[in-house]
Amino acid sequence: AGLIDGILDVAASSRKMEPAEVERATKSAGSAPQEYAVGLDALAVYVHDSSGLKEISIEELAEIYGDEGKLTTWSQVGGKNPACASDEIIRVSRQNNSGTYAYFREAVLGPKREFKLGSVDQSGSKDVVALVAGTPCAIGYSGMAYAEPGVRALAIARKKGDKGVAPTVETALDGTYPISRPLYFYTHGTPTPPVKEF
Repeated sequence: AGLIDGILDVAASSRKMEPAEVERATKSAGSAPQEYAVGLDALAVYVHDSSGLKEISIEELAEIYGDEGKLTTWSQVGGKNPACASDEIIRVSRQNNSGTYAYFREAVLGPKREFKLGSVDQSGSKDVVALVAGTPCAIGYSGMAYAEPGVRALAIARKKGDKGVAPTVETALDGTYPISRPLYFYTHGTPTPPVKEF
């Protein structure tokens, strides 16, 4: 929004700008935004450390998070957890204006499916992980860098039955981890010398 409104020299984004956003930014600044891929982010799926679950598939995540999803308890995914007496999966998500939210929907739910209502939505990536760390029945997604004591990042399998791949720098770089994405900087047109140096 700051880049579109012309009040920023550089904007960081965890998703590509939409065509309508590029058009608005071009109108406000008189030149199209320039895109720079500056890193990769492995989006980890976190559970409470007391959970017995070690890995999960994209299909299972879609059934946990997606509308009309059939997975609602830990026993359905083999995640016995004595600290979670209810066995109910508590879904922790990001707010719908987050690039992390948009990327998780695209990578896990696919282009035609929406999130199931009733998740506990957090405004920041760190908040997601902190809530999972304090909630034995919770599952949440956030950047790999936000791991903290009290949570475990699950290995992710592309399909149920496949071997899961742990979120690491190496697996993000070599493309074997299925939920990783580029991170971007955007500038208005050709950056000024100080912005270019940055």
